[in-house]
Amino acid sequence: MANWLSVSLAAEKYGISEEQIHEWIRLGYLRCSSLDKDPYEDPDPMVDAEDLEKSLEFNSTKSYPEDDATIERVPKEHLNWLYKENARLTKVNDDLYEENYRRAQREARLQEGFEKMSDLTHRILSLNEKILNHNRAIKGKKTSVWSFLCRLFRKES
Repeated sequence: MANWLSVSLAAEKYGISEEQIHEWIRLGYLRCSSLDKDPYEDPDPMVDAEDLEKSLEFNSTKSYPEDDATIERVPKEHLNWLYKENARLTKVNDDLYEENYRRAQREARLQEGFEKMSDLTHRILSLNEKILNHNRAIKGKKTSVWSFLCRLFRKES
């Protein structure tokens, strides 16, 4: 079933010029209808939206508003390649995010292990310091007892 639009409405909706639509009517690409007039004489005939969409697809013209001067018409094959490339790059990006997440988790585990080893090393060094101080104290006591005994015997002799 035909969906009829005026040329001006179709031009606005699909972002193409009215002249282009009139040219496609003249070439027979679009079905058109005019109330009580010849379609070629009618300044604003009705066109079938389905035919217009098929013509747009055939001519690889996307429906963009005309007021945006930055839009460039791109062939459909190139658009399909761009969509595929975008999908591939999106997958690569997602894979890289996953790899980055796994590496961040591994780094967190390594950091946690490093902190545990650092704490243990600190405790070992602290215990070693205590042992050395204890040994020095014992040696100091032996020396003082020995020196005390030496002094004791010297006085008596």
